[in-house]
This record gives sequence, C-alpha cells and structure tokens, in this order.
Amino acid sequence: MEESVFLVKWYGPFTSREDIKVWQEEYKINSSLYLLHGMRKYAKSKESYYCGMSTRNVFERFCDKGHHLEEIENRLNSIYVGCIANIKEPTRSQIMLVEKIITAYLAEILGEKNMLNLTNFYYPNQNVYVINEWWKPDGNSVWLRQPQNAPSNIVPDVLTYHYKDSDDVELYGCKKIKRL
Repeated sequence: MEESVFLVKWYGPFTSREDIKVWQEEYKINSSLYLLHGMRKYAKSKESYYCGMSTRNVFERFCDKGHHLEEIENRLNSIYVGCIANIKEPTRSQIMLVEKIITAYLAEILGEKNMLNLTNFYYPNQNVYVINEWWKPDGNSVWLRQPQNAPSNIVPDVLTYHYKDSDDVELYGCKKIKRL
C-alpha cells in the first residue's frame, strides 16, 4: 500500500515557461508533475486545464513540439509544478498514477471538454492516496488563499480513491485542510 501514497508539493503559480526555467535553476527541485490553467485562442470565457507529467525537467518538457501549453500560452493564467516529496526517485508508473488520479478528478469536476488532456479520464484500478500541498515559488510558505478558478483551489488537498472492483469505487477528498 505504501507505494500508492503520495505527498505532492506544488509550487506556483508561474506565468511563463521562462519563470519555471529560472525557478528550477535557482531551487534545483526535481518536479515531475505540472498543472496548466488558461484559455484557448478563440475562447470567450471557457477556461481549460491540463495535468501532465514528465520524467525529466518540466521546462524541457514544455519545449517539446506540440505540447498542450502552446494551446493556451498566449492566455495563460497559471502553471504549477509538483514534485512527489515522499519518494526520493519516483518511478514513471508512480508519477503516472498521480497524474491519472488528478486528471480523472478534474475531468469529473470540470468536464472533459474543459480539459486539454485527450485521454486518462478514468480512475486507476488500485487504491491511491494523494496529499497536495500548495507552496509559493520560494518554498518558504504555503498559499492560504488563491483565486476560485486556480488549480490550487480546484484540486483537493487530500484525495483518497478506493478501488474494490470496476463497479465499486469510492472517491473521498478534503478541499482545503484548515489550520487547527
């Protein structure tokens, strides 16, 4: 079970690829997940979201030809980059598992039409537990408030997914953890 428990530290929001490049050079944090939020070129009010993963530097991934960032880059609201903090070197399958649970959750809450992801809208066939922390880029403080449409406000701080069989699954979450 421990291989399906993930603490994801999200840093952001960033407003451009270059901001992420500078941040990664300065802080040397190996981020393997990212969340994008913006509007497509001809959209009037519809916002789009994307959850992605990379086994290499996120900035390098954004430079790939045909990346979904290009669809919203001119009207980009925010980019958050995430690292799995409780696993020293997460495997590709572990990173994909976290991406899958977040993408499926976003597609369920926002609708598949609001997602730039083309696939991966279904929950995995195993139990997954994800704890999300939302850090300012300096890494010294946690965001207490973010805009309503920001990924940090949409993705719950805690997501627990219980898989019993294909017809019997349970999803639990805690939108925002409060200070006691």
